[in-house]
This record gives sequence, structure tokens and C-alpha cells, in this order.
Amino acid sequence: MPCPPFFLLAVLLLILQTAFFPLLPGWLAYLDPLFVLLVFIAIRFDPFRAALMVTLIGMLLDIFSGIFSGLHPLTFLCLLLLIKTISHLLALVESIHQVPLVLASYIFVTTFSYGAISTLSPEAATSIPWQQIIIRLFMLAIITMPLFSFFDLVMTKFTPKKALQILIRPQRGNRFR
Repeated sequence: MPCPPFFLLAVLLLILQTAFFPLLPGWLAYLDPLFVLLVFIAIRFDPFRAALMVTLIGMLLDIFSGIFSGLHPLTFLCLLLLIKTISHLLALVESIHQVPLVLASYIFVTTFSYGAISTLSPEAATSIPWQQIIIRLFMLAIITMPLFSFFDLVMTKFTPKKALQILIRPQRGNRFR
């Protein structure tokens, strides 16, 4: 499983999501491709690598968000545990399960985050913005299938054997002429 390409992809998506997407008009500002990547990692990676990747991405989100330190890694590790537990019961690699899984995961993460924030800081607790959450769920439903296809393509392109072939290319012809 290729961790470095997905970590670089996560950093790129995080930068796009925090710097570029808010400038877009209307509903496009609510795109959240990083969350789809997190669910993809939780489904396709083995538990150790998935936990490592989810923790690193969560720490990056903590740096960008500036909320409570450790909230995002804890939330994403709970999400990983939930998805790995559910994956024993369902065939989550099937495309029919991916969209409902991403939507249910987003509701879980949002509820967990708002619950933790309201518990840790009751004076900072606000009501849950259901209108924004419904818009994000709609946008996630639209982008999940294409992003899963793209992430599958990245996973097949950057298998360890192919990545080694990219780094060490065979020399063709006579080099000693």
C-alpha cells in the first residue's frame, strides 16, 4: 500500500480545501474531498497504515483549524475503528456501499466533533448548522464515486513494485559507446 503518494495527495487536498475552495461561488465552497480520502484510506489500507495515515492527516487538520489539539486525530481514529468494524459485516469495496458509507461517516464525524467541542468548552458551543451539513452531504454524494475511482487509479499506479520501476529505470542500449 503506497502511503507517501496518499499523504502528499492529502496535503494537496487540504491546501485546496482551505485556500481555494472557500473562494468558489455557492455550493462549490462546501466541497470536502479530503474526507472522501479519509474514508478511502480507512476502507482500502490495512489497519496499521490506515491508523498512521489518519493520525497524520488529523494532526495536519488540527494545525489548520486551530481548535482543540488532538480532536481531529481522535475523531478520525474513532471513524477508522468504526469503518473497520463495519467492514467485517459488509463488502465495503463494492461501489454501491461507498456513497452511503461516506455520508454516514460524515454525520458521525460531525456529531462527534460537535459533541466533543460542546463538552470541552461549553461557552464556545454553538448549534449545529444543519443547512451547511445537508449541503456538504449533497456535495459528498456527488463527488464520492469519481474520487474513489481516482484514488483507486492512484493506488494501482503507485504500487511498491511500480514505484520502484519509476525510480530505477532500466538503461536501454549500449551505454559504453
